[in-house]
This record gives sequence, structure tokens and C-alpha cells, in this order.
Amino acid sequence: MEILKQSRVLLILALAVIASVFFFSFRIYHNDIKALEGFNASYKKFDDAILDFSISKTDDSEIKASDALIELNAKATFRVSSFIKNDRLIPASTLEVAELSAKELESLKAYKEATQSKNVELDGLAKEYSDLATKRKTAYALFQSLGRE
Repeated sequence: MEILKQSRVLLILALAVIASVFFFSFRIYHNDIKALEGFNASYKKFDDAILDFSISKTDDSEIKASDALIELNAKATFRVSSFIKNDRLIPASTLEVAELSAKELESLKAYKEATQSKNVELDGLAKEYSDLATKRKTAYALFQSLGRE
């Protein structure tokens, strides 16, 4: 009878430990997914904002693009657990996307300012902006491929 009672206690303790480990692991994985989704959402917001800024000449579109960049930078700084594949590469790729986004926005601002003056070579600035936009989109595509593997 005593052995049966001890076995029940050990079984209950083992189940409690297993459940705790499962819920802890699930919580970590859920936080990783939220961080990745948050970065994706802020990237899309920045992408839309910089597109609007490149088309329009309003100060409001520049402010929206700058605000979207601030949010993107904030969402780019996270770590993921080893439950996510490519856990070491993903944070580096998000930081690269954020860095290229900042350079792209600064390049676009310089181009917009240069269009106001007549003595500036616009072709070089336009090419720089275009190159940075391509690099940002390529880095984001790499980030997406890392998340799918």
C-alpha cells in the first residue's frame, strides 16, 4: 500500500514537471513567433511609408517614413530561442534590414532636397537610392527565407 502511494506521488510530480516544461517551452516559442510577426508588420509599414514618401512631396509622408523607421529599428532588436530554426542568423538579418532601411531613407531625403536646388547631380542620388532600396528588399527576402526553413 505504501509503495502504491509513493508511486502516485512520483507520477503526479513527474506529470507536473513535464507540463511545466511544456508550457515554458510553448511560451518561449510563442514569444519568438510574436517577435518575428512584429518585425514583419513593422517592415511592411516602413515599406509602405517610404513608397508614399518617394511618390509625394509632403512633410507628412516624410514624418510617417521616419516614424516607421523608428518602429522598424525597435522591432529589429530581438533574440529568438533555439526553438526557431536559424536562431543565430535571423537577428543579424533583421538588423541588416533596419540598417539598410535607415540608409535608404536618408538617401531619399537627400534626393528630395537635391531636387530643390538646380546645381546638383540628381542621377547619382537617384541611383544610390535605387541601389539601397534593392539591397533592403534583398535583405528582407533573405530574412523571410531564413524564417521559412
